[in-house]
Amino acid sequence: MLWGTAGSGTDPGAEKERTPARKHVTDLFRATTGSAGLDLCSTSDIILTPEMGMQVLPTGVFGPLPPKTVGLLLGRSSSIMKGIHVSPGIIDEDFTGEIKIMVHSPLNISAIPAGTRIAQLIILPRIKVGKNRQDQKRGDRGFGSSDAYWIQEIKRDRPVLLLKINGKSFQGILDTGADVSCISAEHWPSKWPALYTNTSLQGIGQSQSPLQSSDLLSWQDQEGHQGTFQPYIIPGLPVNLWGRDIMSDMGVYLFSPNTQVTQQMFDQGLLPGQGLIIEGQGRQKPISPNPNLQKTGLGYFPRGS
Repeated sequence: MLWGTAGSGTDPGAEKERTPARKHVTDLFRATTGSAGLDLCSTSDIILTPEMGMQVLPTGVFGPLPPKTVGLLLGRSSSIMKGIHVSPGIIDEDFTGEIKIMVHSPLNISAIPAGTRIAQLIILPRIKVGKNRQDQKRGDRGFGSSDAYWIQEIKRDRPVLLLKINGKSFQGILDTGADVSCISAEHWPSKWPALYTNTSLQGIGQSQSPLQSSDLLSWQDQEGHQGTFQPYIIPGLPVNLWGRDIMSDMGVYLFSPNTQVTQQMFDQGLLPGQGLIIEGQGRQKPISPNPNLQKTGLGYFPRGS
């Protein structure tokens, strides 16, 4: 699961949004008559820096693909030569949303003007094998809609997440031990209303009667997760903390690094966010043994018989 938008906050990106006409795959061009890929361009001007990590660029091109085909999204060699890395992706036949490009510039600062050809879409025949996990179509659900999740080992340096709150960007760290989210008083906009509470917060030292947003604020991450919350405003807090009030709406789950335990969970039918048992009927914990103490042995003979 990964995140952020250029053009706001502390990141040095500058993005100018445009509203291009809606296009479909059949409207794309290839460089030459012998080219295998259809050219994809970003609809936004953007500057990438190594600190920004992976970014998602819009293309203004929407599905679905032609029947019985699948799309393979790859970077162009010219982009790679400029230090721009494009992550490969699969576009399903039944995907109807906007096709987007995942890019990052790990070595240097790179500028991508709107209309620059940075990726290509290769249309391939779809050979149907295997079984369907779910009997439903992809629709416009893109990033984060499958059973693939962002995984980051939680070390001394905790994972960082950029959120857009009421249209303004805030960077903070995911705190799995925090019930509520806290924003540093230095980062809190002076025009946003707040009120004193009778709450005592522990775990960040101790804060008596801290300020809390008097409005229910809307947040959104780059993967499209969104929700509302009322964060606390803490003076002297060196970094913003995103707690379980946000992570629950993001569908964040903690998994054991023990591969055997994880495999046992999946063998029992675990689908993250849907729980255990056939077709995910809500059980989100491992099945505990419930022995019948009135029976014993392989033949289940009552005790004393």
